Amino acid sequence: MDLNNTSNRTVLAVVVVVLIVGAWFLGRASLSGEMSPSMSASGTTTGRTTSPATNSNQAMTETTGNVTAPVSSQESVSVSDQTAGMQVTVRSVSLPQTGWVAVRDSSGSVLGAGLFNAGTNSGTVPLLRGTTAGERYQVLLYIDDGDKQFDLHKDTLLMNSDGSVAGTTFTAN
Repeated sequence: MDLNNTSNRTVLAVVVVVLIVGAWFLGRASLSGEMSPSMSASGTTTGRTTSPATNSNQAMTETTGNVTAPVSSQESVSVSDQTAGMQVTVRSVSLPQTGWVAVRDSSGSVLGAGLFNAGTNSGTVPLLRGTTAGERYQVLLYIDDGDKQFDLHKDTLLMNSDGSVAGTTFTAN
């Protein structure tokens, strides 16, 4: 290839630019696939949501492929219908070990999660995106994998014996 020819240099420059842009896109795709969805105990997040439920009339189901565990008589969560806002008040949560209470909207997106110690507790779950009046939300239980970071793929979603997710629902008003 004669690099003294202007046409050849132009073609070479275009090829180099295409290769650089292609490598950049592949690098971004690779990085986004490797980043785990996580939320720290303080409520900050690196961001990711679950897949939406296929039918809003069915119980919302977890579709991210994370580990699940059956619920024993030791796990429960109780919330009331509450004012829309940037947090959800949990009346009572009972867990056999440290775990998360996560709030999910009807499309399957996790709005936030709060870490709760083993035993019976109450408290609030900070949300990254607030609830909306008139909408219904699901509260789910996860057992922490020990890192105290909420991660849909590593923390254990608790399931009822019938295969449905362990938790409850509430309506924001």
